[in-house]
Amino acid sequence: MPDVTAGATVKLGPGTLKIGATGSAIDVSCLVNNATITTDRSQDDPTYHLCGTSSQAPVTYAHTLTGNLDIDPIEATGLFALSWDQMGSEQLYEYTPNTEAGVTATGTLILDPLDLGADEYGKTLNSDFEFVLTAAPTYTRGGVTATGSSSKKTAK
Repeated sequence: MPDVTAGATVKLGPGTLKIGATGSAIDVSCLVNNATITTDRSQDDPTYHLCGTSSQAPVTYAHTLTGNLDIDPIEATGLFALSWDQMGSEQLYEYTPNTEAGVTATGTLILDPLDLGADEYGKTLNSDFEFVLTAAPTYTRGGVTATGSSSKKTAK
């Protein structure tokens, strides 16, 4: 087990991000400038009934993998090519923000095409990305796996 003190903060990197089928996943770790798994919570207003009772609307969660990376447009088998050749496809991912911390998120994302360009002349081509996750990530922490039951949960 890595030497990480319980309760300590963890920094981004060194880590890994792999996208694609197991055994042929594209490792984009050295292209990633930042990456975050985010969760958005939504809930409609309660329903009020004529008799005076009410029902709470279900709570739903949507998960995304967002960030920025330098793109690899000259690589025929790189992420840029995959994002354009198979846009909208479901792809496996494995994201480890810090290899020493022992936390890894895995699951399936929907691949959107990456942008082609940069903010100014002479700068590295890069793209912001926001890939929707098809379900809550499965987290492995210190060798123990915890799975979110789905991307939609209902409050009780």
